[in-house]
Amino acid sequence: MANIKAFRGIRYNTKRFDDQMSRLVAPPYDVIDDEQLSALYEQHINNIVRMELNRTTAQDQPQNNRYTRARRYLMDWLAEGELLIEDAPTLYVHEQNFEDEDGRAITRRGFIGLVELADYDERIVLPHERTLRGPKEDRLALMKATECNLSQIFMLYNDPEDAIAALLRGACDTEPFANLTTPDGIVHKLWRVQDPAVHAQVNAFFKDQQLLIADGHHRYETALAYRDFRRECAEVKLEQAPFDFVMTFFVNMRDDGLVIFPTHRVVHDWERFDASKLRADLEAMADFDVRPLEVDTQDGPALKQALAKAGDKHPSFVLMSREWDAPLLVQFVGDHHADIFREDTPLDVRALDVTILHEGILERVLGIDRAVQAEGSRISYKKKLHEALSVHTQPNTQLTVLMNATPIDQVDTVCRSGGKMPQKSTYFYPKILSGLVINPL
Repeated sequence: MANIKAFRGIRYNTKRFDDQMSRLVAPPYDVIDDEQLSALYEQHINNIVRMELNRTTAQDQPQNNRYTRARRYLMDWLAEGELLIEDAPTLYVHEQNFEDEDGRAITRRGFIGLVELADYDERIVLPHERTLRGPKEDRLALMKATECNLSQIFMLYNDPEDAIAALLRGACDTEPFANLTTPDGIVHKLWRVQDPAVHAQVNAFFKDQQLLIADGHHRYETALAYRDFRRECAEVKLEQAPFDFVMTFFVNMRDDGLVIFPTHRVVHDWERFDASKLRADLEAMADFDVRPLEVDTQDGPALKQALAKAGDKHPSFVLMSREWDAPLLVQFVGDHHADIFREDTPLDVRALDVTILHEGILERVLGIDRAVQAEGSRISYKKKLHEALSVHTQPNTQLTVLMNATPIDQVDTVCRSGGKMPQKSTYFYPKILSGLVINPL
């Protein structure tokens, strides 16, 4: 079902930059804040962020703006040799070595290639999260200007026998052409696979596969919009044109190194928030079991342990408010037909912790409807436990919600059912760097 192929990627000239590669790459655009953006600008004059997330200025105009500057950087760096184009179609084996939150050493391996774009209703590429219009408009303007995929979409495939790893393993017997360590301590290695016979075997394997978008829903939907734009502009119809494909990082969902972290929620500045009423309402609802925890709100390990243990039996959360004497462990003890859910929410989606939280507590009890949730103006998201705990004491924080991670089997089930999870339902760690390779369209 999925059509995978190698490509002649644009990448940094490792001979010129040698051991500087870690200063040239950047996290995905959507996790870069203003402070980190400035740091990346200062890190190296050729850092990919100048293309991926160019800064706006007061002097911006149609002829000179963040998107036109990104294109000029791409053209200049190619002309000057900072960037080069592969001499043959290539698949890139990508390995990441890192530690999880408990300090365990983990290796995640996948490969970078192209996948032919397919509309969601074709059931070849399956989403699991809702998207927002703003980010897609921004990414489409950048794609039109640069005519490139500057970063990869992260997709999962199902390979219990690890057949793809066996096909690509030979490439990793040599030294990687790129070996870098980013400031977060993650080691990234890349190998090139240019054997057409291997490419054909990889493509044949994926003919029977559906792909799940793990990360990059906005970028995928932007690629679809760009494809349609190019088709409308084309004087001659092309079969399998470059813009019919999108650059993707593929990982086996059965890989031991596939790690999903929880994303914790922080409610702030909600004018209708009442901590006492929230607790009373939850305690009065038959679908929830509520009990205080004899744990300090800053004792991360103890809170994590209590939440994980409770989550083995029922969907569970830890709720914390400065107005309460102790954190509250809230367990959902109802069933999928409970009236806390929207009528149009599929049963498979109702099984998710994040759905129970967003529909049953944030929307039903606190009155934060889906539109307000999508705005992000009253709910912020924290990837790390210590980040959630640190903002718990801030004056504008009203409620901190600690979450368990969504298991990969639940993600798989929801994708195949056609359902959508609330935003920020999954956090696949680590993120995929921008700047490893670029796909020209």
